[in-house]
Amino acid sequence: MAIYKKILLAVDGSPTSAQALQQIANFAAPDATVRVVHVVEDPLTTFPMINDDFTYIELLREVSVTEGKKILAKAEADLRSQGYEVQTSMLDLRDMDCDIPGAIKAEGEKWGADLTVLGTHGRRGVRRMLMGSVAEHFVRISERPVLLVHGNEQASEKTAKE
Repeated sequence: MAIYKKILLAVDGSPTSAQALQQIANFAAPDATVRVVHVVEDPLTTFPMINDDFTYIELLREVSVTEGKKILAKAEADLRSQGYEVQTSMLDLRDMDCDIPGAIKAEGEKWGADLTVLGTHGRRGVRRMLMGSVAEHFVRISERPVLLVHGNEQASEKTAKE
């Protein structure tokens, strides 16, 4: 089993990203650094039907940034309690010319990650077609090792209750 020293963990606040965080211990060297990233989407891309309401767009963005800070803080606290050195980064798609997988890839390359860890929701059928798969797209474009952690219903329910 490979041991990694620089692990990039992408989190979105979902139970599957919490499960991905828990898997870090299985692959991290004792002196590993974990860089936790959260991507803030551009509200105009996410909700194209609100194209002209600047106030509403900025409100959505503010909520996204606030939630992202909470997600990063929780992940940081969880990893620090396990003894890891932790760095956090919020990636704003408005400042980048790419999508979520591209932003995660760029951050991993810039930082020199040995491994990228992502949770995957395992959507199928129409839900997958409509929502896409960040994890699947990331695996296709990544040139570095990737660990995908599949959602587990029982573990997701337990994590959601905590």
